[in-house]
Amino acid sequence: MNIEDPRWEEYETKFRDLAERVPLQKGPQPELASAKLFLCLYGDNAMSPEQEFDALNRLEKAADSVRGAEILTAYWEDILLYLPN
Repeated sequence: MNIEDPRWEEYETKFRDLAERVPLQKGPQPELASAKLFLCLYGDNAMSPEQEFDALNRLEKAADSVRGAEILTAYWEDILLYLPN
């Protein structure tokens, strides 16, 4: 989601709340490539804000199965939440 969007704070809060409930892993996660649903916190999810909130709600409903990935590079960091296939 664009951090300039008026609903950014709501999205970030919901996203981080869910991220705190799932184990965040570092390193390769091959299942991410075939995930049936994933969202990143800061990156472009190629969705409208409504679609991002819908996807986040779907991830919350499946919280027991959701996995997380923490991406750290020299230039940026992000968190991905995904539902493995």
